[in-house]
Amino acid sequence: TGTIVITFDDGYLDNLTVAAPILERHGLTATLFLPTGFIDRGETQWVDEAYTAFKFRTKRKMTWGENATAVFDLDDPGQYAAGYKAVCMHLLSATAAKRRAWLDELNDQLQPSERPPRLTMTWDDVKTLLTNHQCFQIGGHTMEHTDMNSVSDDEARHELTSCTRRIEDAIGIQPRHFSFPYGKTSDRLRQLVAEAGFESACSGDGSDPIVNSTTDPYTLPRVEAPASMRRFDLLTKTENIGFWRRLGR
Repeated sequence: TGTIVITFDDGYLDNLTVAAPILERHGLTATLFLPTGFIDRGETQWVDEAYTAFKFRTKRKMTWGENATAVFDLDDPGQYAAGYKAVCMHLLSATAAKRRAWLDELNDQLQPSERPPRLTMTWDDVKTLLTNHQCFQIGGHTMEHTDMNSVSDDEARHELTSCTRRIEDAIGIQPRHFSFPYGKTSDRLRQLVAEAGFESACSGDGSDPIVNSTTDPYTLPRVEAPASMRRFDLLTKTENIGFWRRLGR
């Protein structure tokens, strides 16, 4: 009783530079879920690249959409928000190749004055984390941080098996746990994760975050770290089981 599991997604470098020392200081452990393609390339996550392109843009107008027909005046706050949302929605469900092409197009159009720093770990960083700190275990998070609801079963299997093999090849560890990118899952995908050899998967929305003997190990819920610890306390106390569901969240 009273156990909390700490998890981190995406392989950000600050898991090594910031989180690990804090966890170690307090005697805590965590699971880090890696999107292996991004670790291979040390590549900044697409959301950070898109954010940087918008924030440091030197061009005012952007054309976007399936047929490049929507024109956004980014000096207008409403159009800025709509344009940013349109870009992110395309990137969210894109394949790795298509995502890269769209990001290149975005940067060509906005001509940002700065590029994002390297925010993602490399395998050397992962090895340093595991060698110098005893507070992390490694899990899988697909190869290309793919929304697996948007791909075929064969593509989803490829994302899962390639992720597992790459972790094994790089650090000699077979990942036991998985995290669905963006929390997006389905019965079909949970079955594929089980077939790939993972023992559990995080995919719940945290609306009923207490895990017990009836919880499906492939729909483990998570609570996003809140700004206020009062809300975290409310969400995770056992006496509040089902509280958010009863409120209709």
